[in-house]
Amino acid sequence: MIGVFVRRWKLIGLVALGTVALLIFLAAIFMASGVYNVAASERHFLVTNKLLAFTLQRSIETHSMFVEVPKQNEEDLVPLGANHFSSACALCHGSPTERRNAVVLRMLPTPPPLKEAATKWTPAQLFWIVKHGLKYTGMPAWPGAQRDDEVWAVVAFLRRLPDMDRAEYRRLVRAEPRTESEERSPLVFEQKEELPHFCSRCHGTASTLPASRRVPALHGQSAGYLKRALEEYRNGTRSSGFMEPVATNLTAAQIDSLSNEYAERDPIHTAPVPKDSRSLKRGRAIAEIGIRESGIPPCLACHSGRASKQFPILRGLSADYMMGQLSLWRRGLRDETAYGAIMAVIANRLNQQQIRDVTAYLESLQNKHSADRPSAGRGGE
Repeated sequence: MIGVFVRRWKLIGLVALGTVALLIFLAAIFMASGVYNVAASERHFLVTNKLLAFTLQRSIETHSMFVEVPKQNEEDLVPLGANHFSSACALCHGSPTERRNAVVLRMLPTPPPLKEAATKWTPAQLFWIVKHGLKYTGMPAWPGAQRDDEVWAVVAFLRRLPDMDRAEYRRLVRAEPRTESEERSPLVFEQKEELPHFCSRCHGTASTLPASRRVPALHGQSAGYLKRALEEYRNGTRSSGFMEPVATNLTAAQIDSLSNEYAERDPIHTAPVPKDSRSLKRGRAIAEIGIRESGIPPCLACHSGRASKQFPILRGLSADYMMGQLSLWRRGLRDETAYGAIMAVIANRLNQQQIRDVTAYLESLQNKHSADRPSAGRGGE
């Protein structure tokens, strides 16, 4: 009885293996024949479409299961995500002011309009898609692979998009009332005046603050530092999915011109968020004296504008921006250069309360021009 049972299962196994081998053989002949049309002008079979859509959805749902959605102020993220979307995503996906290009509509698969993306996907799923991209669709992975903070800005924008009209979109991307074709922001700048105008959408102008508190105001910043930062973005030693695509196409002459232009501009006077006086007092001590027992030098010894021009001027920068950069150093994401390696050590010696205190104090110092002012040690900052 047992022998009959074993022979029966052996026969079933052989038939199964033979069937699989036959299917593989037929598939190989089909692929080698070239009969299948890979042209984008030929749509997939209905069953193929359904299989691909099902596979894509299940893959996104599965791989996004472990994404933790952080608690954060989305109001400050939306303008940042909108400006990146306008310059890098709208060409394929369209926007409230821009139709998808006819060339894009002939892609297979066709990049979908994202007006309703937030109603189809959860925040975790949107994050996974934006960060990792999708194979065989033309959707790239995020350029700054570890910059999850930037990806969440795009997710925040996509979550707002279903209820967004043309006027709000224009306001977010700081577009003037021009034609739709003129509102598009290329990442290649042919005319000298295009580049500062493009930068001002995120970094502010003489009359407007930066689009987000997570973005630095560049007016009055050190030209040497700005040049170094753009070069680091361009060669990939400083990671940012926002800045790397812009810096990649900049020439040396454009970097020099842009750095010098911003350095010569009058500083933007921001409105610091009210802080506890005790926090500001602790922050001032760190900024002006340092913490000797922890090996932390005074911030303003290097960052007042009186030291090397390779150091950024921190006076008046947003506390949110500075905390974000210190977080990157603590995570090991800004230590690929000699200057970055120095700051990585210091950032890891500061605890979170000290970071909050010192960034609040530095933000409260509004005037970033310091060449003719007393040094930090004399309390004249």
